[in-house]
Amino acid sequence: MKQIYTILITVFACTLFACNKETPSTQIDVMNNMLVNKTWYLDHSVTGTNVKSYVGQSTYFVTYYKDGIIKDSDGLTGTYTIENISNQSQIHVQVKTTNGNPLEVVYDILSVGDNKMVLSKQITSGTSTYLYFTNK
Repeated sequence: MKQIYTILITVFACTLFACNKETPSTQIDVMNNMLVNKTWYLDHSVTGTNVKSYVGQSTYFVTYYKDGIIKDSDGLTGTYTIENISNQSQIHVQVKTTNGNPLEVVYDILSVGDNKMVLSKQITSGTSTYLYFTNK
């Protein structure tokens, strides 16, 4: 009887320690798969108490391609990477402005699903801007 308990405890311990935990690279792969090859349309933005709605208007949109290319409605093209910094998933975008100047923008990914995405970015005043996108 003692052997059965020992075997049960051993099996339970092995199952407990064999659990597969999500790693940062797995999280990045999931985020990337949810994000790419879709056109994301900006529905509204929130900065502090200021809410701007773009629903029903021609609005800003951005497309993230599988090969790491990003294109937006302003005509900017560049590259992006998804990174996990201090347990925060981020999109690092590098583009050139219409004047040819390099520009890097870092967005925190607050949530991303099949049809909705919420990003935030810190602006110079220290206030975060939250960007709510849908893919239609």
